[in-house]
Amino acid sequence: MTKKADVMLHPVRMRLIQTLLSYNAMTVQQLLEKLDDIPQATMYRHLKHLVDADLIEVINTKKIRGAIEKTYAIKKENLTISEEEVADTPVEEHLRYFMTYQANLLKEFENYVLKHSAKDFAKDGLGFSQTTLHLTADEMAQFGRELGEVIQRFAQNEPKPERQARTLATIFIPQK
Repeated sequence: MTKKADVMLHPVRMRLIQTLLSYNAMTVQQLLEKLDDIPQATMYRHLKHLVDADLIEVINTKKIRGAIEKTYAIKKENLTISEEEVADTPVEEHLRYFMTYQANLLKEFENYVLKHSAKDFAKDGLGFSQTTLHLTADEMAQFGRELGEVIQRFAQNEPKPERQARTLATIFIPQK
């Protein structure tokens, strides 16, 4: 797991992956507009890393004023990490990956709250919560399937001017 997870869970690359997942295919210019805190040279470097790792691909190239504009898209089939890879990864690595995941969420949260008034929070749907569920293994599997189905249904919505991109993060932590 280390190689693929290290590539995917780098803070900049994680944001690139999430953005490409949200918008299907984007040029570097479009990515720079969405992720305006990432310098262009840094973006190119991390896009190359993701292409080399076979996690994204160039789906179109166009010559514009002598320069080649590339359009990138996610290779969704390559984003999964097998149970075997997860099991073979040392605990310390899992902790590091989780901290990167949390740091990415914190950065998104910070970007939002620093650019918006607190009066907008409820209207925009900003929120976070924590709930303890008491579930058997079968109930947990059912819950995961049903939650996944609901998420998948809405994740298929295409970006439109009247739709606002929103991050939903899920974390399941068994209390044993």
